Amino acid sequence: MEGLKVKSFTLGPLNNNSYVVTDDYSFCIVIDPGDKPEQLINYIGNLKVGYILLTHCHYDHISGLNLLRQYTDAPVVVHRTEADWLLDPDLNRSIQSNSPIVSEWPDILLSGNELIKHGTMTIKAIHTPGHTPGSTSFHINNLYLFTGDTLLAGLVGPTNLPFGDRKLLLESIKEKIFTLDDSIVVYPGHGEMTTIGFERRNNPLPNIKSFY
Repeated sequence: MEGLKVKSFTLGPLNNNSYVVTDDYSFCIVIDPGDKPEQLINYIGNLKVGYILLTHCHYDHISGLNLLRQYTDAPVVVHRTEADWLLDPDLNRSIQSNSPIVSEWPDILLSGNELIKHGTMTIKAIHTPGHTPGSTSFHINNLYLFTGDTLLAGLVGPTNLPFGDRKLLLESIKEKIFTLDDSIVVYPGHGEMTTIGFERRNNPLPNIKSFY
């Protein structure tokens, strides 16, 4: 749908990409609210935020969650295997920062393949584990794919972290992401956007370097 608009915000010390996706009817969703999200909140203004979607629960992707949740009262959506990461600074790795993050229990727990509708958006949750057990990519209207730290432009997310699994990550990319249409625009958790087709042709899996 041509009415969809994606606005990107690069936030926090790890340059996390946070996204606001809006449609013609002033509905929006937020994906991965990063640190100090005030500019993102100012952009939202009076838009109705239907959902806050989390690709995974590492601290750089959830640092702004509490503030955004307070501002919007929108339901938080995450894969069920990482629900407790929101409550535990050790699991979300914020214990390593100066500001350990403890959030409330999420509102909607995913298993994979759910369809979420909001305004003119149809969002498919695709479970793409490897970087983390609950990593989830969000496929919107067969136009956009938000991949978190699973697939980045020319890179993949790191798996040398607790609960990372490189073999599983590569399987997720090959079997669940690279089976999608070439024209789909990929919005990753870090770095520049890309497309499925470009990454399929140029991302040299399985020997690709990882981000970080």
